[in-house]
Amino acid sequence: MSDLKKFNVFYYTDRLKLMLNQYIKEIKYLKFYITSVILFIVLSFSVYIFFDVKTVSNLGSEDHFFECLTAILFLMTAIIFFMGFLKSKSLFFLIVAIVMFLGSGEEISWGQRIFGFKTPDTIEKINAQGEFTFHNIVIFNSVDFKGNPKHCFARLLEINFLFKLCTLLFGIVLPFCVYHFKFVSRMTMKIHIPIPPISIGFFFFIGWVTSWTLHSFILPKDSPNEYFVAAVEIYECTASFILLVISLYFFKKHKIDSIGKDIKEII
Repeated sequence: MSDLKKFNVFYYTDRLKLMLNQYIKEIKYLKFYITSVILFIVLSFSVYIFFDVKTVSNLGSEDHFFECLTAILFLMTAIIFFMGFLKSKSLFFLIVAIVMFLGSGEEISWGQRIFGFKTPDTIEKINAQGEFTFHNIVIFNSVDFKGNPKHCFARLLEINFLFKLCTLLFGIVLPFCVYHFKFVSRMTMKIHIPIPPISIGFFFFIGWVTSWTLHSFILPKDSPNEYFVAAVEIYECTASFILLVISLYFFKKHKIDSIGKDIKEII
């Protein structure tokens, strides 16, 4: 092997070791946040181990445990992001706070089933479930008016799909690109986009894969539909908890002058 080739091998090996050490350093630094997310995901999905079909279906049904918990977590996240906005004046925090507040209201249909108010006719006509909700408007819902699942490009506007896409882009793709591509880092610093730690954001993917695996391969095919739906509700609940953890990270750890930087460039 020539000296030039040896140099290249050693150079890239050292670069790889440095990157891995930085990722390990990040994980150690955020061990409390990461541990809390792991525990929440494990405990949430373990209902399929410890409870029967009827109980799990009940826990995952509308206005029951996981849906209500998701709404509460969204609301808590909205409050913390709003507090972060007051602290840092970051417009991004304000936008996310508003989105999380809307998500909390949408999750429980703005209390419609609790308070029993009627859906306005204009909304009922375009809502797949006849509810006072935005995400169930037929263009954003996963089924049409007849209850038939959508396919191909029609699914691109589904709120559930957009939620998964946004969390994966925000929690994984964005911090990865910011750390590995300097031009992306310069852009995020210029427009002041806070960067979540990828070591926390990666659990968006873990939660989704766990739900999909249960739904597609593990749960008996002859199970009631509510038993399958519960896996989706649990995934949404775990995602809302991860967002809460990220909001706490931003509020406690993020300094105003570090907005736009990856955590590995700060610690």
